[in-house]
Amino acid sequence: MFIWNWGIGLAMGTAVILYLRGWRQQPPADGYTLLPQHWRIVTFVAAGVVLALALFSPLHVQATTYFHRHVLQRLLLVAVVPCLFFSGNPLPILYTGLPARLQDALARLPQRRPLFCHLVTRLTNPVISWFLFVAAFWLWHDVQINRLLLQAGWVHRLENVTLLGTAVGYWWHIMNAWPRWHAPMPPLWRVGYAALGATPVKLVGLVLLFSPTAVYHYPAEVSFYNLQITDQSLGAAIEWAVGGIVFTWTAVLLMRSWLKQEDDKPALPESAWATKEMMLAPGFKEKGPIHPNRSM
Repeated sequence: MFIWNWGIGLAMGTAVILYLRGWRQQPPADGYTLLPQHWRIVTFVAAGVVLALALFSPLHVQATTYFHRHVLQRLLLVAVVPCLFFSGNPLPILYTGLPARLQDALARLPQRRPLFCHLVTRLTNPVISWFLFVAAFWLWHDVQINRLLLQAGWVHRLENVTLLGTAVGYWWHIMNAWPRWHAPMPPLWRVGYAALGATPVKLVGLVLLFSPTAVYHYPAEVSFYNLQITDQSLGAAIEWAVGGIVFTWTAVLLMRSWLKQEDDKPALPESAWATKEMMLAPGFKEKGPIHPNRSM
C-alpha cells in the first residue's frame, strides 16, 4: 500500500511538472493540437484533484466498507476524471514538456516499431475501446470478484487501474483528443458514442435497484430513520440516477457544438442552388423544347 501510494503520487507529480513546463513552452499548432487556453489548465488541475480524492482520500478506504461509497469511487474513475482530463486536451502540452530526447524517441516510434504501433492502433479503435470499457465495468460488478476485492487490497487497486485505463481509452475518442491515431468520427456519431457510455452504468443500477435480495455483502450498512433504504439500494440509486449524467451532458454539449458550427457556416450563394437542375424534383429531367411542326 505504501509503495502504491508513493508510485501514484510520483506519477501525478511528474505529470504536473511536465504540464507546467509544456504550458510555458507552448506546443506548436501543427493541425493536431490546440494552442493553450487558460481554461485548459483548470480542467487538468480539477482532474488531478478528483483523482486524488478517489485514490487517496477516506473514500478509497470506505469503498471496501460501504457499497455506495464504492459506487461513488467507480463513477469518479470512469466518468469524472477522464472527462475533465481530456476536455482540456492536455497530451500536446505534456508532450511539449518532455525532454527533447524523449520527444524525438516518441516521434520516431512509428518508424522504429511499425508493427507495434499498428497493433496499438487496431486495439484502440472506437468499437474495441467501448467494448473494453463495458467489459471492465461489468466484470468488477461480478459477485465473486467483488467479494475477492473486499478481502485483498491489491485486487481493489487492480480494479481502479483497469476501470480508469479503459475509461481513458473510451473518453479519448469521445473528446477526439490528441494524438489522433484514428479517423475522426462524424459529429452525430460522436454524440451517440458519448451517450452510449451511460448505458452500462445505468443498466447495472437498474438491475440492482429492483433486485429482491441483497447481491453484495459489505462489512457496514447504512440506515435512515423510518426509511427502508439499504446500502445496496442507495448505491444502485446513485448508479441509476447520476451514473450516466457525465456521459449524457457530454453528448448534449457535443450536439450543441455541432449545431453551432452548422449555424455559423456561411450561406451558399444563390448561384450555387438556384439552377434549373437543382430546382427539379428527384428523378425528373428537364424536357427539351417541343417542335411546333411535330406530328402527334
